[in-house]
Amino acid sequence: MKRIILFLAFLVFGISANAQTMKVQSAYADMKNKRLAQAKKNIDAACEHESTKSDAKTWHYAGLIYAKLVEVSQTDEKLYKKQKIDIPIPELAQKSRLALEKSIEIERVAQTSEFVGANTNTLNYVIIYQFDIALNTFNSGKYAESVPLFEEVVKGAKAARNKEVEMKSDFCIAMAYDATKEKDKAVEMYRQLVKQNTKEEAVYINLFIANKKSNELDKAINVLKVGVRNLPGNYRLIGLLSGAYVESGNKEEADKTIATLKSIADTITENKPSVLVIIGDVLRDANNNAEAITMYNQSLELKPIQTEANYGLGVLYFNSAVDLKEKADKLPFDATKEYDKLQKESKGNFSLAIPYFEKVLAIKSKDINTLNALKIIYSRLEMTDKYKEVNAVLDSLR
Repeated sequence: MKRIILFLAFLVFGISANAQTMKVQSAYADMKNKRLAQAKKNIDAACEHESTKSDAKTWHYAGLIYAKLVEVSQTDEKLYKKQKIDIPIPELAQKSRLALEKSIEIERVAQTSEFVGANTNTLNYVIIYQFDIALNTFNSGKYAESVPLFEEVVKGAKAARNKEVEMKSDFCIAMAYDATKEKDKAVEMYRQLVKQNTKEEAVYINLFIANKKSNELDKAINVLKVGVRNLPGNYRLIGLLSGAYVESGNKEEADKTIATLKSIADTITENKPSVLVIIGDVLRDANNNAEAITMYNQSLELKPIQTEANYGLGVLYFNSAVDLKEKADKLPFDATKEYDKLQKESKGNFSLAIPYFEKVLAIKSKDINTLNALKIIYSRLEMTDKYKEVNAVLDSLR
């Protein structure tokens, strides 16, 4: 009698297991025939049943079905509404991603690869959808909320071996940390991305700035060197590197990078005015004012209406005026003639700076740096009305 009961038990189990296997197949067929709600119902049951929940195929189909729901929600609103599914679409995408990752993991342990290719393709679709959701959250200013969303994308990207999406997500996480003033976390993310030879220009620039703020100029220079290696011909990075070499007193390397920038300027047309301004800035900071003026003027010839070259020339004459005044103030009390001469030259350079700064304000009327520079100049030159006018604008901005 016991044998008969045992046999019946195995028979019932076999019938149940077979029924669940059929549900997996039915779920796929339902999906193909756009019966998505029924497909979801069948695959959910199979994912929970003992006989099928450890099968890579079950989770493969689960991932496909949930991904299909996400896709239809974006492409066929009428069909999606017909399914009467009340789960939020981002949650459907997450369920799809987790199911696909589980299918991949089951096959990895079993050392099989029947569904790996299809799983990876579907996973890439899902993580791009999730990336867009995270990016929209970031772009709406919800930086802290975007971080866990990007972190989920990173997990999926690693499973799909999609290095591009993984690194873009890490980059967004770093910028989110920057935006929420979590500078240490941001810097650590930037460092990881540099080690991975990212192609994101902003990573190198932001880490360069962070290292400079920490008074680690050598590290800042090394970051830019990696950036220039990975983004050859990027004149912004080369320009920053040139300036860093000037600041560190490495004239030989500064001259090399300046020569590279000049070579770039000779071979391009679209961004040539910008490159010439960068060269002018580096030369100005290296106290080569004559050649810097030439670069700025060449930029203005190509693009007369701009702020960059005008601001560069304004700064050049402003700094020169400040240097002359400081030199005059350090003279002995009885060096009257030399003092008057330097003071006159200083005021002359302040005057030369005015039209360039005013051209900047004609385009960017609320540029704080330009307004502050003009406030100082108008004060030095006793231009009372102009001083009051600029001061009033600054007060309104405060």
